[in-house]
Amino acid sequence: MLACAVLPTLALGCFSKRKGAAAPTPSVPVGRAPSAPVQSDSFSRRIAREDSIRRADSLKIAGVADSIARTATKDSAAKAIAVTKAAPITKKSEPVSKPCVLDFNESPPETRLLINQMPDGSSVIFLGGGFIGHCQGETSRLKADSAEQFQASGIVNLYGNVSYEDPNKMRVTANHMTYLTREARLFADGNVVATQLASGSTFSGPSMEYLRPLAGVRPDSKLIAPNRPTARLIEKDSLGKPGAPVTVTANTMVDQGDSLLFAWGDVQIARTDFTGHSDSASYDKLGQRSRLIRSARIANTDAKQPFKLNGDTIDLYNNDARKLERVVALHTANAVSQDVLLNAEKIDLRLADQKLERAFAFGKGRAKAHTSQQELEADSLDIWMPQQRVREVRALGRAVATGLPDTLKIRSEDRDILRGDSVFAKFDTVRSAKDTAEKPHVRDIHALGHASSFFQVPSRQGAKFPPAINYARGRDILVAFDSGTVRYVQVDSSASGVYREPVVDSLSDSTKRRVPTKKPTVKPAIKPPAKLPTKPTTPPQVDFDVSEFRRRT
Repeated sequence: MLACAVLPTLALGCFSKRKGAAAPTPSVPVGRAPSAPVQSDSFSRRIAREDSIRRADSLKIAGVADSIARTATKDSAAKAIAVTKAAPITKKSEPVSKPCVLDFNESPPETRLLINQMPDGSSVIFLGGGFIGHCQGETSRLKADSAEQFQASGIVNLYGNVSYEDPNKMRVTANHMTYLTREARLFADGNVVATQLASGSTFSGPSMEYLRPLAGVRPDSKLIAPNRPTARLIEKDSLGKPGAPVTVTANTMVDQGDSLLFAWGDVQIARTDFTGHSDSASYDKLGQRSRLIRSARIANTDAKQPFKLNGDTIDLYNNDARKLERVVALHTANAVSQDVLLNAEKIDLRLADQKLERAFAFGKGRAKAHTSQQELEADSLDIWMPQQRVREVRALGRAVATGLPDTLKIRSEDRDILRGDSVFAKFDTVRSAKDTAEKPHVRDIHALGHASSFFQVPSRQGAKFPPAINYARGRDILVAFDSGTVRYVQVDSSASGVYREPVVDSLSDSTKRRVPTKKPTVKPAIKPPAKLPTKPTTPPQVDFDVSEFRRRT
């Protein structure tokens, strides 16, 4: 039902209030003649009696008909006093939904109105030439080039340059909207942009659905955006200063009460400090916590000191200034930075000034850390890396540290090994600070508790000769390095070990350097003639004289 539009006469009365509008002519209901002037008191009393009966019937609906019947009088002032003295009416609870009485008094003067009465008594109203309206009793506003309302179903269709605004909450613009007044539900399609007025965050996409809070149904608003929308989230700090925007793109998004955001399908997140990808994601705006689920990965945007984090699930935590301070990867996680590669069931990264400061690796299985020179494996790892440069790695629980020997001095396929209940490895970050591209070198490794070490020492015979072996055991073992080469090994308490250096075997020349012998000269072979003589195929012809044979015999 539209305000001032129940009857054409009432609708014209509303438009007459506008500036420059012509005063409407009085209209007479169809089928009734104008009433004759009142000339008798009996006729007036009859009209007054009928009027009082109609008023009594209307008040019966409100539950006060009995009190009005007892106080029936011709004095209107006495009737008003009787109504006020009647029994108080019990306040009913707010209904879940109610019809929208559309008020369009704010529409421009050139707005055109057409009302069609339907057989069931409802109306279908068409408005063109510009429309501005709202449901009576509500603060929301609807604007469009044209609109139509179906009173029976409570549907309002808006066309062209459509705008819906709920003050201090939401503004939605689109090419077309359908507003279900009884359900407080809005469907928008065509270049839709939804703006959360409190924060300034926006959602844009081909279509969206907005559900307003409704008593008994929805305590909070909800925004549903399918067909791969893009959200531009803006969060304010404790002082009310807006932070840098965060862009989120996904196949489907749902914003619950402007506090929870859910996204599904190829989620992509772009921030000033990192980018993220996952199959689905959620964001708690009040708790400043985000979660990327399944095939999750993030990477920072610093090209000079990059790092990446992968896992089945990644949780991100912001501080009060809306800056990232903690990242946790769960279920087969791995982290890659310029200096270290981490693999573990869980990886917990701590950041300071948007740079990686500390990393923890733990969980089921073993945690592993790979650097340019060393590999550490333990039940858990604690890595200190101020300004994103590795300074110390702590391996706790059945720790094992392995490293490659100096390839310029030792040629061996074996690795140096250091074991202990805990292993602490310290790196020289002072020397590598001058050149950020240079990886820090290990300075020393300290094994604590049931420690053992196996190191290869360059042979005195040269790099081609097998290296010497230094094996030691003790409670604590400290191994110092110099440019990647073992400088010394120090064993503390219950020390034992062995040092083996290979020597030349005089009975075997397997370790001697073989001098190549001079090859003997070989005389060149005589080449056969190019063409050998061939035997005659027929015997030679000889002349035979019989007389000469007889004479000689």
